[in-house]
Amino acid sequence: MKKMILLIIISSTIFRVTAQVNEMKFSELFLLKGTWSMETTKGMLYENWVINNDSTMTGKSYRLNNTDTILLETVGLVMRGSQILYIASAEGQNNQQAVAFKLVNRNNDTFIFENPEHDFPQRVIYELPKNEKLHAWIEGTINGQSRKSEFHYKKII
Repeated sequence: MKKMILLIIISSTIFRVTAQVNEMKFSELFLLKGTWSMETTKGMLYENWVINNDSTMTGKSYRLNNTDTILLETVGLVMRGSQILYIASAEGQNNQQAVAFKLVNRNNDTFIFENPEHDFPQRVIYELPKNEKLHAWIEGTINGQSRKSEFHYKKII
């Protein structure tokens, strides 16, 4: 009986510590908050992030074409249980269905989200902002060929 009680106490302590670590990891993503821009050959590209609550952020990627705003993608960063997910819905892709990428690795300030079943990209990577600059990239394979697209944003708001 004492072993059972001890096991329950240890298990609940481990669960609380794990939850706290995951919560801390998620809150670190709050550094994405704001509007970021980068110049491309097609014009200015923007990414905007908003903190909804302690376990959800929403973002969108868009271009400005004269006075028109062209939405490219909507994104959610969410904590579901002990998992952090990057859920993207790109305009005109995947039959307008959202695609989830699971946080599989966190190395210092770099967060790697992965979905090996997705056609492209299979990985979405964000380095947390430094000096008002944000570096993100997508990578994976298409027809057996490795591909990578990088995004170097500057904070504007």
